[in-house]
Amino acid sequence: MLGSAPAVLPVPVDPTIIELLLSPWLRVAAFVWGTLWGSFANVVIYRLPAGESVSRPRSRCPDCGTAIAWYDNIPILSYLILRGRCRHCGAPFALRYLLVELVAGLLSFALYMLYVITPLLEGGGVEGLITWQIWFLFCLSLVIITFTDLDAWIIPNEVVLGVSVVGLIVVIGWPERLDAVTIPWIVSGVSGLALVIAIRWIYLKLRDIEAIGLGDGKLLLMVGIFGGPMAIAWTLGAGALQGLIVSVPMLLTGRKPANSELEEIHGDDPELGEEDPDAGVMGKRVPFGPFLALAALEFVLLRRQIDGLFAWMMGV
Repeated sequence: MLGSAPAVLPVPVDPTIIELLLSPWLRVAAFVWGTLWGSFANVVIYRLPAGESVSRPRSRCPDCGTAIAWYDNIPILSYLILRGRCRHCGAPFALRYLLVELVAGLLSFALYMLYVITPLLEGGGVEGLITWQIWFLFCLSLVIITFTDLDAWIIPNEVVLGVSVVGLIVVIGWPERLDAVTIPWIVSGVSGLALVIAIRWIYLKLRDIEAIGLGDGKLLLMVGIFGGPMAIAWTLGAGALQGLIVSVPMLLTGRKPANSELEEIHGDDPELGEEDPDAGVMGKRVPFGPFLALAALEFVLLRRQIDGLFAWMMGV
């Protein structure tokens, strides 16, 4: 047909490998793989804001200090078997431990379906296995960022900058793995960081307070490097909108999105400013990182649909 895209020939793949990758057991394995890393994410969420090592010592009960045996540290199953309590002292573990492991497993499964199964069914090769792991690293970092920001108003440099470096290496060396164009993707990340720096600088000059944290800018740096201009546009727009949709009703009913007060973590820093009681809920401080992370996750999982939406809006 005149003007149609050229036909893409299927990539030859060993039928045995195709059968293996398409098997239900590999999908279960993808979920289990995610839960294992979700368990590690729980360690990172708890220890990084406290300045502790994420590798030593082994996991312990926060109440009695007893080391948790390996058979009590099996993702999801151990929590359910022990009913969310320490075997030794009976102290309850936060439900979030189970939630993070479950979310990580579901993300790994969804990304396996999206970047391994779908390309295979469309005639692609097995390179999607690498793409799956790259995007899983990105998404797992978003889960960690979400909870560290909710708990401690912190987006850890070790996570956001470390993953940004990985993304930079991939975008420069193997851009096809992220369906990226090297320079625009790098520029997008730098632009996201620069935007936050500019907003922060303007507010510091005009009102002597931070309107937005530098951690949010570093998060946008990571998002831009991995996803390019569309990712930045979606993350900022959808993140801000969803932040309002979630935060305003919570604040109106007396609840707070964060799990701690900003002053508890960062002290009496004059640059943080104070909440304006006359501004109502719009004067309340809310961590922005979780909503940016949520929008970035949406972009990864719904990229085709979001690209189509932007194309429709621009009349392409």
